[in-house]
Amino acid sequence: MHFQRILNKNKLLFSGIKAQKFNWLKKFKERSLLGNFNSFRAGLIHLIYPDLCLHCKRALHQNHPFLCYACLSRIELVKWREKETHHLLQQSLNDPFLSFSVTLYRFEKGGAVQTILHELKYNNNREIGLYFGRLIGQEALSKLAGLPIDALIPVPIHHRKRFDRGYNQSELLATGISSCIDVPVKSNLLSKTRNTKSQTKVSREERFENTVGIFSVSEQIREYTSIALVDDVITTGATAGSICKALRKKNKNLQITIFSLSIANRN
Repeated sequence: MHFQRILNKNKLLFSGIKAQKFNWLKKFKERSLLGNFNSFRAGLIHLIYPDLCLHCKRALHQNHPFLCYACLSRIELVKWREKETHHLLQQSLNDPFLSFSVTLYRFEKGGAVQTILHELKYNNNREIGLYFGRLIGQEALSKLAGLPIDALIPVPIHHRKRFDRGYNQSELLATGISSCIDVPVKSNLLSKTRNTKSQTKVSREERFENTVGIFSVSEQIREYTSIALVDDVITTGATAGSICKALRKKNKNLQITIFSLSIANRN
């Protein structure tokens, strides 16, 4: 009788294990089938309604966002001329003590980078900022050894412009960078106090005049040793240069790094 009870107990235990295994296999097959179906559906949708390159409007390869291979191949990568670009930034910002810089692309009028920037700033395409921010972060990650950064500070826009646009494009880039290098975004450390007109159609001299005294720096900046300023494009360097001066006015020993999606040739 005792032996029979043990046998029945083992049978029940084995049946339970077998049922659990069957349920696990069933769920695994269901998930695999669902995953295959979702992949098939995504491929079919892409075939019928393909995403288009933002610049040339050709169909993009699946899982390759925003720009096609042809347009990407025409963009000049800054990493092949890093020292020259860093020196250019030091000159543009009038800041020989600039610690470090990471810039992805050379900006050319009418090129694919200009299209990307226009989409980011004016067409509410926020995913562009996060995506290219991650690319900047990945590039920075391989070069930041031994250079600790306490905070990422996006170049601010005036609160009226932010209200109209709904976001700050440099803050989106900073968020993407932060996800890669694990450095917090601190937008509250810097603000723009005057709503200046667009800088795209003014002369180099007017750009510098328009950026004098328009940024306010929080007293909290004194608590930081090293920060990275994040911008979408460095053109004349007027904006970033004015910010660097304002930051060092509050913290003269502050180490400043520049992260930017693009930089224009200095004429």
